[in-house]
Amino acid sequence: MNIGVFTEFFENEKNSAGKHMLELVDELKEHSELVDVYTLYKKPNRSLFENKNVNIYTLNYESRRGNNSFLKRFFFELLISFRIFFLMLKMNKIRKYDVLIWYSPTIFWGPLIAILSIFRKSYRYLILRDIFPQWSLDLKIIKKGSFANVILNYFENLQYIVADKIGVNSEGNLSYFKNNEKYLKKIEVLKTWFKTDVEEELLPSNILKKIPKNKKIFLYLGNMGLAQDQDFFIKLVKEMMSEESFIFLVVGTKEKDKKNLELNKQKLNLSNLIILDSIEQCFVEALCKISYAGIFSLDNRHTTHNIPGKFLQYLSSGLPVLGLCGKGDATNLIRESEFGRVYEGRDPNEAYEIIKLLVSDIESKKIKPENLKNYVRKNLSVKLAVKQILKNLKK
Repeated sequence: MNIGVFTEFFENEKNSAGKHMLELVDELKEHSELVDVYTLYKKPNRSLFENKNVNIYTLNYESRRGNNSFLKRFFFELLISFRIFFLMLKMNKIRKYDVLIWYSPTIFWGPLIAILSIFRKSYRYLILRDIFPQWSLDLKIIKKGSFANVILNYFENLQYIVADKIGVNSEGNLSYFKNNEKYLKKIEVLKTWFKTDVEEELLPSNILKKIPKNKKIFLYLGNMGLAQDQDFFIKLVKEMMSEESFIFLVVGTKEKDKKNLELNKQKLNLSNLIILDSIEQCFVEALCKISYAGIFSLDNRHTTHNIPGKFLQYLSSGLPVLGLCGKGDATNLIRESEFGRVYEGRDPNEAYEIIKLLVSDIESKKIKPENLKNYVRKNLSVKLAVKQILKNLKK
């Protein structure tokens, strides 16, 4: 069996999408003769897949796109499908694959999958992690009925049309498709997998020296921007300044959002906030081990559900979780399984009170780190994810 995988991010990217697809391909290679990965950015100097039945083909872009205008970003992403198609054509790979798997976002793999389907009837599986552009409508980044909304909805629907099966990452997102019977028959819950047996490396000295000793660290991994309600997060950090034994450590925020965080830190004199660039995945586990609790934040205007990769990282490390978000599957899981505490509002004083409850839970050993780790091991195995993706092919 030959498998083609299409993903914007892969092993050279310091984000959850790159990590997830790296782990998926590592398991897929055990179930196929060949796995070809098509991605956008330059490969690392040493790939983890050297001398294995995995090939990585890339457009060799230097890095992820910047904050361009809508039209520039639209054409950049639209051209991805066609550039990859001509790359495949050049290598005589058009009729190569029994299975096509693609990861969304981006929503612009649809044209490529549609073209490939003309030449060969492959089994086509869409891994749908973010429901875009719906979340942009929720946050009023784009207006309903606008040109941007119409054109993005077209490409969103195209990827649903060309898929044989669509895997959403939580039960809550099934409701997004409830009024469309044509798509609903294709939908299943494919829980975001998380590999736990990763090698841990000691934090480099240049990172350690930026983190104060003898402080309890509230760790935030990943981007802290508009979708994560940065404004509220800053208010919460300010509210917590009187708690001198705690600090907030934010790691991996995108450049534009990082600048805004740094400006607010300087403006408000937030001495309890430390901001670091993205770090290699091999150091993340060590960072979690020296932290007191992990934070994930989502703007409570989101109507679709999301299980953030950072949330799974915290659980895998046995790190109690503080969720700053609205109602959703992650919120329910934290409460039902006693993985931490959740605050759903936007009042920093109320959130402070929730943090006090979380601290009490941690100090009293009510939250048991081993329970968090076991949940990931038993429910979010990459082996289970691959088995689920390929099961319909066998039918």
